[in-house]
Amino acid sequence: MPDSVLLARSVRGGIEDDVYRGSMVIADTEGKVLTAVGNAEKRAFIRSSGKPLQVLAFVEQGGAERFGLTPAEIAILCASHAGADMHVATVGAVLAKAGIPLSALGSGGGIRDNCSGKHAGMLAFARMLDQPLTGYRATDHPLQREILRTISELCGLPQAEIGVAVDGCGAPIFAMPLRNMAIGYARLANPDGLPPERAHACRTISAAMQAHPEMVGGLDWTLIAPGKFVAKAGAAGCYCVGIVGRNAAFAMKVDDGSALPVHPACVELLTREGYLTAEERQRFLELHPPAVTNRCGEVVGELEIVF
Repeated sequence: MPDSVLLARSVRGGIEDDVYRGSMVIADTEGKVLTAVGNAEKRAFIRSSGKPLQVLAFVEQGGAERFGLTPAEIAILCASHAGADMHVATVGAVLAKAGIPLSALGSGGGIRDNCSGKHAGMLAFARMLDQPLTGYRATDHPLQREILRTISELCGLPQAEIGVAVDGCGAPIFAMPLRNMAIGYARLANPDGLPPERAHACRTISAAMQAHPEMVGGLDWTLIAPGKFVAKAGAAGCYCVGIVGRNAAFAMKVDDGSALPVHPACVELLTREGYLTAEERQRFLELHPPAVTNRCGEVVGELEIVF
């Protein structure tokens, strides 16, 4: 299995300034690797790319219906939001519907923390399970055991093979091979082969994320290729994209954790493999030029894709 490869480099004044190594994979719902750049079995933390998967158990067990959550409120549970007033209001609505005090949030930055939606969903799940709100972040809390079980099943990886650690917001986070991240996202975006309750939950989450990208944060795929992708970025150079209607998904990890090459490298591979058209790729480049800018807003270099 090849190791990480050179994905991109940044250039200033014609001189190489930085290089970005990593791995990318496209796999189908059964785990077959369709395309790999670097190491498809590279083990990495899924970070915030895991948020849509972490909320799956709650939605699958009827949490959205129990508390009457709107699509925008479901989307905020998957979000790395900017802490804007609309995000605060939406997280607050989730807490209110579940009867949870603001003081219960354990995300570290309060309701404006970019993970507050995920934490609100976890608290609502604890409430639904009639479990204590205190200690909800602990790996042995019943809601966290349910989350791990569901992710294990969705991603096709035994629980014993999933690494568990603590994310920046204090909640558990999981390490697994990139191929298994892709399996999970392929099933999230293409759930027809799943049990009915899980398939319904996957469709509910995907539809909410696609309808409310302003809640989720990150690249707005609706401006580039509406309806084709369910995507979520994570910290430290992780990115996952479910490809709707193609029974496949993309996952990547940049070795040094840089976010700069993530979207350009993803778009390049999706275009090469026929999941994005040339016109959609051009739309992305117009919205996100491969330019390196300084704090004065001046273009001082460019990012080159080299894989």
